[in-house]
Amino acid sequence: MNIWERLGSLDRRVYYVILMIVVALPIVKPLGLPIKVGQQAQDFFETVDKLPEGGKVLVFINYRTDCVVEMNPQLICIFKHVAQKQGKIIMVSGVDEGAMVSQSVAVKVAEELGLKYGVDWINLGYKPGGDVFMKKMVDNFWEASAYCDMNGDPLDKFPIMQGFDSLAKADLVLTLVAVVPSPAEKLLQMAIIPTKVPYAVGTTALQATSEMVFYSSRQYQGLLAGLRGAAEYEFLLGAPGDAITGMDSQSFAHILVIVLIILGNLGYFLGEKREG
Repeated sequence: MNIWERLGSLDRRVYYVILMIVVALPIVKPLGLPIKVGQQAQDFFETVDKLPEGGKVLVFINYRTDCVVEMNPQLICIFKHVAQKQGKIIMVSGVDEGAMVSQSVAVKVAEELGLKYGVDWINLGYKPGGDVFMKKMVDNFWEASAYCDMNGDPLDKFPIMQGFDSLAKADLVLTLVAVVPSPAEKLLQMAIIPTKVPYAVGTTALQATSEMVFYSSRQYQGLLAGLRGAAEYEFLLGAPGDAITGMDSQSFAHILVIVLIILGNLGYFLGEKREG
């Protein structure tokens, strides 16, 4: 039996083990493969970078546990970038799981950056209401937020909320979205267009195609697409993290698949030649 026949007769589970090893290696020892930054991520970065020192960023968390791998790295980058500008982050969620899945990440990165809750950042939790809620945020932000944060503490006890009585007072609005139908479009219609606040969106790689029309028309000033977008953001920040590591693993997996396809085809054609 020659080498091609041996490869062809290998138990497929061997290939799965090889794939697991290839994916795990960059996680254990990050390689930092080069990343080409796309215009969408560049625009997102520049939009946040224009934040005035001490400015307030309203971040809408509209994703659930099924998309944390793609979306949490984007949120971490936003925290790091806004912190560089001495800015403040106000988080609010329009989906039921959003506040909880983002809170653990926010607490961890805030501790690393030395940010104080209620002063440098706050999580207002899940606020239902859809279109009504979005419209109310422009008219009376505190009332729209039920006058409390996600823990039920009154907003008037937090320095970050002083004077922030309307979405129009935000220096920048960001939406991290991974649900359908997309609330990012609704927010654009209900609040962003009337107030003209700068607006950018982060989403999953799959949903990015649906959001692209608003970026192309410049209604979104930037667009992060999935883990790749987060990796590009990390690169621009000079702060490699989980996204760049994840892209290394993904690249190695793709390379392995290509190599196996080549070997499989070589084995097939060489085998036919011998039989002929």
